[in-house]
Amino acid sequence: MGGQKEYQLAVLFIILDVLFWGFSFISTKVVLSQIPPVSIAFFRQIIAASTLIMLVLFTRTSFKIGRRDMGYIVLASFFGIVMYFSLENTGLLYTTASNASMIVAALPIFTLFAEAMLFRLKVTWKMILCLIFSTIGVALVVTVDGKVDLSSARFFGNLLVMGAIICWVFYTLLNRRLSENYPCLALTAAQSTVSIILFIPLIIPEIERWPAISEISLPVFANLLFLGVFCSGFAYIFYIYATRRLGATVVSAFLNLIPVVTVVFGYLILHDTLSWMQVLGMALIMFALYHLNRLMKRVKSVVKRENGI
Repeated sequence: MGGQKEYQLAVLFIILDVLFWGFSFISTKVVLSQIPPVSIAFFRQIIAASTLIMLVLFTRTSFKIGRRDMGYIVLASFFGIVMYFSLENTGLLYTTASNASMIVAALPIFTLFAEAMLFRLKVTWKMILCLIFSTIGVALVVTVDGKVDLSSARFFGNLLVMGAIICWVFYTLLNRRLSENYPCLALTAAQSTVSIILFIPLIIPEIERWPAISEISLPVFANLLFLGVFCSGFAYIFYIYATRRLGATVVSAFLNLIPVVTVVFGYLILHDTLSWMQVLGMALIMFALYHLNRLMKRVKSVVKRENGI
């Protein structure tokens, strides 16, 4: 009975994560109406780090980081938090929340092939097809009204979001080493804390554009709080719990629904519009992710059998 309740709780948590992260693109667009893009990421990490450190203290998780790993912590914080959110948030100034979420949806596939090249992960021809389909899907998503207009502001925003996912690939590869040596909660808390320091040189040019606290509207303040506490704080804890109870493959399948959530909320709240080519692009990305998850599950089963696990 206890196992069934844990399973149901894990499903609830990953559904909440899909809603949190799907809506995060909408929230960022709302906050951008008053706060500059890099500053949003800075304030988000201050809120997130405070939340995560309180969780570390509450759970009594070890927070000691070895000296030899501090360089990796700094690099991971720079690529995965500072550059990722700076590029994504700036991109959202020019493109729609729906476009951004669909581009980010292709991230697992590009990460897989980066790991294959660096860590000699066995790649099948079916996996290569998934990469091709997802690449075509991203290419269709970044079009503007069915055309590639290099001078378009939306196209520029899409390119910035693509730059963000490249930074996240580096972050994932760096964390491959770190996650083997430290609890995930402590690692994330450390990286969020370090990122606050790294953000300082980048936010200096934006300080003069900061609104006075009294000028910040309630929707902007509420969405910023939501981004920090829920999207960068509790959502991470939910993700770890769900991954341990359901497995990475099942969790990944749920996360494929994030762009769908963003598209729906983007249409309802921000009145985002989509061309038929962008809808086709999203379908190709979702198709590739679904089949990649199935392929990865088979690969893991074969590895376990070969190792007698």
